[in-house]
Amino acid sequence: MIRVMIVDDHPVVRDGLEAMLESARGFAVCASFGDGESAAAAIAKVKPDVVVLDIRLPGMDGFATLEKMRRHIPDVKVIFLAGMPLGEELDRARGMGACGYLPKNIVHTRLLEAMRSAVDGGPFQEEELPKVPSMLTAKEMSVLKYLAMGKTREEVGIILGVSTETVKTHSKSIQVKLDAPNTTGAVSRAYELGILRP
Repeated sequence: MIRVMIVDDHPVVRDGLEAMLESARGFAVCASFGDGESAAAAIAKVKPDVVVLDIRLPGMDGFATLEKMRRHIPDVKVIFLAGMPLGEELDRARGMGACGYLPKNIVHTRLLEAMRSAVDGGPFQEEELPKVPSMLTAKEMSVLKYLAMGKTREEVGIILGVSTETVKTHSKSIQVKLDAPNTTGAVSRAYELGILRP
């Protein structure tokens, strides 16, 4: 029996994963948490075989959660889930020694397969990511976060130490990639996709 810990701040996602695992042969949910702090604090007691971890958690994100979990269980096996997979996150997940990085819309059978592979010490589990144009760069993510805070392009430029024109260029690129008509639309779309969190 593969014992799974679920960590996701969306109750609907947690419930969906729990229901899937309860109906799957050979799997059991041993714990479920809505934030990284609680999950990391409980992991030594729970001792799951594998952790399915949302990468964009409020407060302590998935990467920080994994680091904290490793203080208790150094060889903890983690599969990251992302609402909108990003290349930078995939590379970081692999570099941190996670067992996989998968999109949240992955089919259930594929996720179960990835969890079995993680427990068996199999290869890093990933799916083909969207082509580069649909992914935000680190600079674009920084601009997007400040725009979401209600900062003007001028203010974002001052904070990031770049010109207003550079911020405008990044902003336009973000709008194109997120298929949004304007900055407000891009911010809304980013929340919808889970790129930004409230």
